[in-house]
Amino acid sequence: MKENKKKYLNNEVLKKEILKCKESKVASEELGKMFQLLVENVSKSFYWENPDDGLDCKANALLDLCSNFWKYNPEHGNAFAFCTQIAYFGIAGAHRILHPKKYDGTISLTYMDENGKNFEMYNI
Repeated sequence: MKENKKKYLNNEVLKKEILKCKESKVASEELGKMFQLLVENVSKSFYWENPDDGLDCKANALLDLCSNFWKYNPEHGNAFAFCTQIAYFGIAGAHRILHPKKYDGTISLTYMDENGKNFEMYNI
């Protein structure tokens, strides 16, 4: 029988790994695994009608984390909060790009593909 163990991210371990990678200027495989775990946990607060949107948003969050981890300053807060905020805004930003809001007084231009599915082209 397999034992279910949840993986939790320790702030001190994350902080040490970020500082180590910051010195070498390259994200390590271990840091990447930590980022994946963090993004998976942050993504649970979002809902996607299309599962592919969720994958795109998570990928954007991982990209943002790998691009910005070097900006972490240990004097200004904990590493977990810093990374969680980047992941959250990475997911939310990608979702806003995929599904822009429609406002009153705007016109949406759509087209229909060969399968009869509508796609929005522009919001004017």
